[in-house]
Amino acid sequence: MKRQRRETGRLTSDEPVRRMFTAGLAGHMDEAIVRERASEISKTLGNCKKVLSQGNVYASLVSFRDVLKKMLVTRMLPADEKEMQETINEFQRQLMASNAFKNTFGPVTFQENDNETTLSFVRQLVSVSEEALTENTGGGETSGDTLAITVMRLVDKGDVNKARDLIGTNEDLLAFVLHAYNASGIQARRDGDFDKAAADFKKALAITPDDEALLYNLARTNIEKVAWNVAEQFIRQALQVNPQFQEGQQLLTYILTHQKA
Repeated sequence: MKRQRRETGRLTSDEPVRRMFTAGLAGHMDEAIVRERASEISKTLGNCKKVLSQGNVYASLVSFRDVLKKMLVTRMLPADEKEMQETINEFQRQLMASNAFKNTFGPVTFQENDNETTLSFVRQLVSVSEEALTENTGGGETSGDTLAITVMRLVDKGDVNKARDLIGTNEDLLAFVLHAYNASGIQARRDGDFDKAAADFKKALAITPDDEALLYNLARTNIEKVAWNVAEQFIRQALQVNPQFQEGQQLLTYILTHQKA
């Protein structure tokens, strides 16, 4: 199953184009603006913070998933929407800093002001949590690490084959691990840490070497490093995987033009 994880083809923009699992939500956007609904979303978000402070990561994520779903279908006054989005961004930062969350999923990066992408990611987190709960309550061996952390530790050590075997056919686990590395790479690129960004993208690519989106992100990172030849190699690999990759074709043209300049 192909997953879109590339950043936008416009080199001047950092907004991601990854939109998963949320098709059709915009078509159901509430027509009327009812301020009470914004208040309900705010209360639910408050509950997210409460249960997170109690160390209940799963319950917090389930509630946060509901918040994001409602945000995507609820019309608000611009001021209310801005305030709510800032509160959501703040909660995401609290999640990333939470010891209970990090002990469960390891270091994770959320993208701010992008509720569709965050919703798809939170759904994956909930799914992974539910599978872990099912295994543990089913009498399986309980480990201090979740499956996701184990996979990422194997990748970090270079044991990619073991990591792939552990993932198996678990699409939700695969999606979570790829998103974690990709989001971390995107954030590192934006922070100017291009070596870390490239390393994170390559870790994800080690699991799915035929992913044109990851190859695209690596090409962009090497453009930032002014490594034009390396960038060209990566984007050509992406186009070998998917010759119809329009954003890849545009990026190759951009690279070739600047190499001639």
